[in-house]
Amino acid sequence: MRFFVSCTLPLLLQPLTSTMSSTAFKLPITASSPKSVLTINYSAAMAGRVDFAYLRDNCGANDTSVMSEPNNSLATTRNQIFQLGAITGKICSMFMLAPHDFNSNADESRPSPNDDPFWTEPSPQKDALSRQLGQLFLHLFTISATVNLDLVTCILKKIELNGQKYPVELCKGKAGKYTDYSALTGITKNEGQCTINTPTKTSSNDMEDTTTVEGVTILIRNFADERLWHRHHCPRNIALAMMGEVGELAEIFQWKKDEGELETKLSEKELDKVGQEIADVAIYLLRLADVCHVQLGEEARKLVEAREKV
Repeated sequence: MRFFVSCTLPLLLQPLTSTMSSTAFKLPITASSPKSVLTINYSAAMAGRVDFAYLRDNCGANDTSVMSEPNNSLATTRNQIFQLGAITGKICSMFMLAPHDFNSNADESRPSPNDDPFWTEPSPQKDALSRQLGQLFLHLFTISATVNLDLVTCILKKIELNGQKYPVELCKGKAGKYTDYSALTGITKNEGQCTINTPTKTSSNDMEDTTTVEGVTILIRNFADERLWHRHHCPRNIALAMMGEVGELAEIFQWKKDEGELETKLSEKELDKVGQEIADVAIYLLRLADVCHVQLGEEARKLVEAREKV
């Protein structure tokens, strides 16, 4: 899997347009500043964040709408993967009507596609897409709970592994696959990929608070910026990358059939692979929401609250 490298277009990070106060970003207007550099209003950015634990505990993991089998059955998990594909399909259909990405190499002075009014201005289309992204996020919590994994732990372990696969000094500004650096990292297709004993990625500052959706979003953004990958990220590209990761998660279950319980059908190594693929989908989802000016934690929180009112 290429972490944030499969896209080929630029990223400009502009202020998010939602009224939520969890983040407040201002782009410095200087010729010498990288397009991704942000100045952050600390007090505003720390306010109103959404905890992963809150979403985990209230995501509706016990919802039986897609479960016709016991929660720990293989059939239930496969049903949830189908549901993940269905939600992703709805998102992809929306991106068919989204502004096209373009190749920035021809003209660096052109505005980023992320700054198109489609993404920066309120609209029924943008609201519908934001809700679907929030729905997908909550569903990842449901899948994680069913296979007895903690979503944020999976994400942080995978970010840590990706840091080893893509050292800054080797891949800055490059769009190569991790195997391009295998001779120096020791990580190949078959070696060094397990995260069972991998520590979780830790934050370097309070802005990267790894207990909150906004903090992990900033952590992922900084990961990309350190490697100068921000220029490769834009909405439709990231959406396609996320779709590919959903396929890789489905691939693990495609020949498992629907009989038996998870613990008897998945080895520890296979379960680790499941966690990594769930993390890959989540990482791209968090990145997609970021470049689309969508506050994913807030969207998920609103969906949780709406469910509680029913």
